Amino acid sequence: MQNKKQAIIQSSLGSVFSVFSEEELKKITDKETRNIAISGKINNPGIIDVPGGATLADVITLAGGLLNDSGFKAAQLGIPFGGFLTENSLSKELDFSLFDKGTSRNIIILSQEDCIIQYAKFYVDYLIGKMHEGAIEQYEVARKEIIRICKLLDKISKGRANMRDVYLLRRLTATVKEKVNQTHNIMEEIIDKFYGEIEEHIEEHICSTSQCNHLVKLTITSKCIGCGACKRACPVDCINGEQKQHHEIDYTRCTHCGQCIAACPVNAITAGDNTFRFLRDLATPNKVVITQMAPAVRVAIGEAFGFEPGINLENKIAAALRKLGVEYVFDTTWAADLTIMEEAAELQERVEKYLKGDKDVKLPILTSCCPAWVKFIEQNYSDMLDVPSTSKSPMQMFATVAKDLWGREHGLERDQITSVAIMPCIAKKYEASRPEFSRGLNYDVDYVITTRELIKIFEDSGINLNEIKDEPIDAVMGEYTGAGVIFGRTGGVIEAATRTAVEKMTGQRVDIIEFEALRGWDSFRVCELKVGDIELRIGITYGLKEAAKMLDKIKSGEEFFHAIEIMACTCGCVGGGGQPKAKNRMATLQKRAEGLNSIDKSLTIRRSYENPAVLAIYDKYLDFPLSHKAHELLHTKYFVRVKKDK
Repeated sequence: MQNKKQAIIQSSLGSVFSVFSEEELKKITDKETRNIAISGKINNPGIIDVPGGATLADVITLAGGLLNDSGFKAAQLGIPFGGFLTENSLSKELDFSLFDKGTSRNIIILSQEDCIIQYAKFYVDYLIGKMHEGAIEQYEVARKEIIRICKLLDKISKGRANMRDVYLLRRLTATVKEKVNQTHNIMEEIIDKFYGEIEEHIEEHICSTSQCNHLVKLTITSKCIGCGACKRACPVDCINGEQKQHHEIDYTRCTHCGQCIAACPVNAITAGDNTFRFLRDLATPNKVVITQMAPAVRVAIGEAFGFEPGINLENKIAAALRKLGVEYVFDTTWAADLTIMEEAAELQERVEKYLKGDKDVKLPILTSCCPAWVKFIEQNYSDMLDVPSTSKSPMQMFATVAKDLWGREHGLERDQITSVAIMPCIAKKYEASRPEFSRGLNYDVDYVITTRELIKIFEDSGINLNEIKDEPIDAVMGEYTGAGVIFGRTGGVIEAATRTAVEKMTGQRVDIIEFEALRGWDSFRVCELKVGDIELRIGITYGLKEAAKMLDKIKSGEEFFHAIEIMACTCGCVGGGGQPKAKNRMATLQKRAEGLNSIDKSLTIRRSYENPAVLAIYDKYLDFPLSHKAHELLHTKYFVRVKKDK
């Protein structure tokens, strides 16, 4: 990758034409030559000289063949849309007269790995972006219909459509075709050639390519060798299968924690991959792509580039994301401080009521940042749903603030912002698709990219974190405290909360805020924490089997806690299912966690309530923690989930 003005954005999942201007492409593919620009699901995207008499199959061969030998689906001719060539055209000579006059000659190759709904949405988004730029003016007469088509495609991709919407697509398509005087229309040809795939999305809520993130479940693919590693790693016993036979997942029990993915030796399990969608969004004109990065990402990603586990590479990640074309690089850790403002206030409120003898107060308070843990309690302990903190996770708080507050300050509507979360966690993909974290069809987090996926994007793009110069994370939603950064390791969330809560409760500043009693590597820990006159009994677990033991003891009255932290993954988020796989696993996870502790120690501000950027949000928009405004924007609720008995 050369720079942001690159011609092609490329990944192992395919390629997307990017900032080549239309004029540049016209010159390259001048009618005096037989040059065409080719991209999509081929191994060697770029400009190729097509020999006379070459068939479409020959052209694909010249471009290195199909990625992963995945099977040909279609070839789109030109932007604006010049029609699809399907399988029956492979053996026919490529007819150059099919390219519209006055446009560049480019072909986008689709394979069986492409979701036709996602592709159509990308194309229509791209078209709308070009219209905003003032290009392809002939489409302006149908702007209203094109925008409605885009919204219908979005609805289908999120499993919220019905077959009447296909009828409406037909009507809108006919209007666009007539107004623009088109020979070919993308939606007309998609409905004609790929009707079954559309129907599958709508009627069965299935995206067989796993590209529509709202329809994706953890899936064990045909690569499975039946070794049983996933079954042994699963904390909720939802994987079934005999030795040396294909295994299956019981989705009514699965919590999306991703520990099966981390354990699988042959990468046979997928939770869907939003990489190609990310690259397409970066290539789409007038899309404002913003990212947030979780604490645990920065201390793990370097392992793929030769760094020791635990080295903080946040500024290199920021530089690399900007090189890809991300407009604003923010930090989830900032929102972790915001989460603590709300969770610590809840902890303080409940404990003070309890100490005053309130018999109705709900204790222990449970931290609620881990989405796999949230789904676990919804499925298994529905009688305890009034116990967890109602504060949203940092990822969701960040995205809410970004789209509803930051965006408004920058004159951006919600649907102009593409909000991408870079996470160590597979379950964050599930969390991002929960309907309570949306306004209508516009979700606060559009999709999640895991640490491993980001590593692959950098590698495919020629970005080496060893060589890139540091750049700071964007301000306003980038500043964080030591309390925010330790969220990424076991015990970190509750330690961050107690740093704020005990000082607010006692009115005294605590000099030593490394609460060693809360630290450690045991998967089930009980801690007595005494600060001044305040004595707190805190439980900490990681791994959902240990969580079940703790909750059962609480329900039976065997144990009492004021507060609990539960993380689904080993050692917390540093051991997330989306992190790089490690050979010496526990030693590596501990180094990652110590890396977060080192960042904490190095910072001047280590208490969330002293973060000036967080305080400014309250001063300007939210008033104070647990205010009505804060509840409206930063809090959530939980739901009873049906779980099948084993």
